[in-house]
Amino acid sequence: MDPILNPYNPGAGSRPSYLAGRDTILTKANILFKRVKAGRAQRSIMLYGLRGVGKTVLLNRLNNMATEDGYIVEQIEMSENDKFDLKMTNHIRKILLQISLFENAKDKLKKAFRVLKSLSLTLPDGPEISIDVDAIAGEADSGNFETDLTDMFVHIGNAAKEEGKSVCILIDETQYLKESDMAALIASCHKVSQLELPLVVICAGLPSIAAMAGDAKSYAERLFEFIPVSNLVSPEVELAISQPAKDLGVEFTDEAVQESINITKGYPYFIQELGKHTWNYASKSPISVDDVVAAKTETLNELDNSFFKVRFDRAINSEKKLMAAMAELGNGPYSMSDVAAKMEVRPTSASPTRATLIRKGFIYAPSHGQIDFTVPLFADFLRRAKIGESDEED
Repeated sequence: MDPILNPYNPGAGSRPSYLAGRDTILTKANILFKRVKAGRAQRSIMLYGLRGVGKTVLLNRLNNMATEDGYIVEQIEMSENDKFDLKMTNHIRKILLQISLFENAKDKLKKAFRVLKSLSLTLPDGPEISIDVDAIAGEADSGNFETDLTDMFVHIGNAAKEEGKSVCILIDETQYLKESDMAALIASCHKVSQLELPLVVICAGLPSIAAMAGDAKSYAERLFEFIPVSNLVSPEVELAISQPAKDLGVEFTDEAVQESINITKGYPYFIQELGKHTWNYASKSPISVDDVVAAKTETLNELDNSFFKVRFDRAINSEKKLMAAMAELGNGPYSMSDVAAKMEVRPTSASPTRATLIRKGFIYAPSHGQIDFTVPLFADFLRRAKIGESDEED
């Protein structure tokens, strides 16, 4: 097959040529956008799932949907070292500038800029607001980020409403927010929902964000709709594998599709990676099971040297040892006491390493006393790489 025409697109957030199995999520988001734009209350959305299931792809699609619906959209991607208050303040400034040119701003928009100036002055190392306005006393200047962000969201919503516009804020990698940041975000969304202001927030992150939100605010489950994004199942998984090729006049045999499912376990990123190598290996249509089997080795090598290794290299030696112990126990979820026993340490001794691995996004706690990898098939990678055999110390 011509590699230039290859329809499979593995990559971080790369849009697949055929987005399978996400119609329900897209429909819910469309209803959300329409209701908020019409001035009606609606729960915001939190998408959660393992890495590689397509959360960022969905956020990008929702960005396009909101933009096409006339929304002012800002998309924020968090990392473990980011300060949420600083990033949010910078994006708020961009939102206000998009609502209207400052020279033509109406009263509520001008006030929103003054409130933003107040907020920025309360933040250590906060962004400098270069617009020539004075801070407004008593608004978003308490130094309590939850209170101040709520004030700011209300003023954004009022300014947008005054200008006949709607705002959508998309936040990726939400698991990197601190609990206090999550509480501030939820409280702010709660207030704009109560006031039926045209501002909506959609988040995406690892499975831990559902518990994080519940811990931050007891009413989070009534404010957000928590939607899992998981591996694809029949009939969507078959379409994700075969439809990109079919759109170019190339067929898969039924056996080739089934083997692709066996290899990828239905995870969208892995489907794209295997599809890419299968397409490049195959010489004619229909693509056969032998083509898929032949592409498997190269696919695993590509995943091991990029998708898995890039993440694994961020771990220090003690973290690698804990993850190796998990992999030696088979496939998760894993009991923390079993992992500690495999490491020949007490569970309390392994707890600090467990905490750093959760903070870095390597593992999560699906339930009390259990842990699992955030990357699908990561245990297989560790076993293939024979991780844990080194005695090197940090």
